[in-house]
Amino acid sequence: MPKLLKNLPSEIKKNKMKTGIFLGLSAYWGVILVGTFLQVN
Repeated sequence: MPKLLKNLPSEIKKNKMKTGIFLGLSAYWGVILVGTFLQVN
């Protein structure tokens, strides 16, 4: 159990990084898609 508690902060950090990268890419592609859509109209 203590081993799990020791590893918990690093797991949370990893997940935060993955989530941050995912959100960043989603926002990036969202902006590109919206920009393309507005230009087409």
